Amino acid sequence: MHNVTATQTVETIKKDKPDLKGTSFRLYLGGFMAAGKTSVGSKLSELTGLPFLDTDDLIEAMAGMSIAEIFATCGEGHFRELERRVLDETFKLKNVIVGLGGGVLVNPENKAKIMANGTLIMLDAAVNTIIKRASNQPGKRPLLREDNVAELLNKRRDAYKDAHFRVSTDEILVDEVASLIVQGLGLDVAKDMPKTRCETLQVKTKGTSYPVIVGRGILTSDKALNDTLEAFLGIHSGKPFIISDPITFTMFARKIKEASGFHLLPRGEEGKTLRQVSAIYEKLSQCGVDRKGLILAVGGGCVGDAAGFAASTWMRGIDIVHIPTTLIAQVDSSIGGKTAVNLPEGKNLVGTFHQPCCVIVDVNCLLSLPDEEFRQGMAEVIKYGLGEDREFFRWLSDNRRSILERDPDTLLEMVKRCIELKASIVEEDEKETSGARTRLNLGHTVAHGLEASSGYSEIKHGDAVAIGLVVAARMAVMLNLCRDETLAELLELLEFFGLPVRPDRPFDEVVAYLMKDKKFVGGRPTMVLPTEGGKCKVLQTSLELLGDAYRATTR
Repeated sequence: MHNVTATQTVETIKKDKPDLKGTSFRLYLGGFMAAGKTSVGSKLSELTGLPFLDTDDLIEAMAGMSIAEIFATCGEGHFRELERRVLDETFKLKNVIVGLGGGVLVNPENKAKIMANGTLIMLDAAVNTIIKRASNQPGKRPLLREDNVAELLNKRRDAYKDAHFRVSTDEILVDEVASLIVQGLGLDVAKDMPKTRCETLQVKTKGTSYPVIVGRGILTSDKALNDTLEAFLGIHSGKPFIISDPITFTMFARKIKEASGFHLLPRGEEGKTLRQVSAIYEKLSQCGVDRKGLILAVGGGCVGDAAGFAASTWMRGIDIVHIPTTLIAQVDSSIGGKTAVNLPEGKNLVGTFHQPCCVIVDVNCLLSLPDEEFRQGMAEVIKYGLGEDREFFRWLSDNRRSILERDPDTLLEMVKRCIELKASIVEEDEKETSGARTRLNLGHTVAHGLEASSGYSEIKHGDAVAIGLVVAARMAVMLNLCRDETLAELLELLEFFGLPVRPDRPFDEVVAYLMKDKKFVGGRPTMVLPTEGGKCKVLQTSLELLGDAYRATTR
């Protein structure tokens, strides 16, 4: 293939030119150790607004030890298996820049998958350049010694031979390399991905008030993220403590300049257990986090729930900043101060109300979400339209194609409206005492029953909420609160986004879990039901009517 220079046009990659307005785009940076993949990847992330993920960093996060320690304790074979698993995780992401460990491409299967699923750019470096750079990071690369660089590079020459195009990094700076790659991809960065911009919404309750900073490009710019955090660090003792999951931590939280420590949770509902919270407490103690400490929760709804519960109970309550990176967390769980963990007996049975001191929302995170995770969040978005704002419900229907294609401007408008709706309800009823906040549980009684009956493993939260919305809407039709046409519109919108509309198990299997829901009183369900021309209503109904609506939904 060709080396890229400032004057060349690279025909071989024109077919791979990404559309940064939603198309799935994966850019892989390959090459030998110390070729500059991490530095160049970080710069490209800042230029494009897309996250950068280093496979070696993710391996360390998943294993809980350094690369050198993995080699020393488990051997190279184990490391290569972790490398393969991490690479497979990147294929689930959309719109991401990935820095590959030096040995990833040696495996022909790995390389074939990369070439089929993304654009591979090879960064070349001479032996002397590699030795000089590696000497600045002693111990990081267990296979690399000064006397074997040339030999190892020669062994891998065939693995590095083919790529969509390549750039020599010997004589030019990181910014220049990144600029050449942007030119080679044919990107108009100023047009495709505008510079960082954000605005501040406010959540006000009787006890507190806090900002929700929402925008694009906050988390992919080192300066923007750290400058945003700076205002909250000064009033807290010590450095902040980070709670995240391995993938999100690697993509976003590593940009946080100073931290006292971190704890990484398993992804999904496995992270919302008392056992995991206990592990957080141990880390907080080890890192000396006191009553004036600060927790940063970086991740999805499960991370936010577990981190929020830990923050509310550590030293009888310390501050937390939520940095939600999934759609479901950005539009719902990060706003309003609800925290919770699951028990085997039911979902969210142990929890507190603990408002954050700030929420930082970057909708660019949504560009990289796997399709399944984006789908889960859309159930909560549709909930707001059905239950709180029918004009927004129509807007979602009118803009469904742009939303599905993840147009950044459309996503920003959608997320902002959801935050505004959530904030208004929280301000009206912070701790669910007047009944107003209960409206946010539209679809959730059935959803939590489905999740619990599956052991929190067979159905995702958003999918369960979608089914719960249909059951609630069908009950509303039965009670003449809602028109058949509204139910039909709901079904059409849910199916457009790939959400399920029918339960996968009979009512008799779910009813015992439903009756453990907090909204059951005296064996009777208090249901949130949509209405025509207004906000949803909270009504005490009968278990028999709920069963009829559920069974009608399965047909």
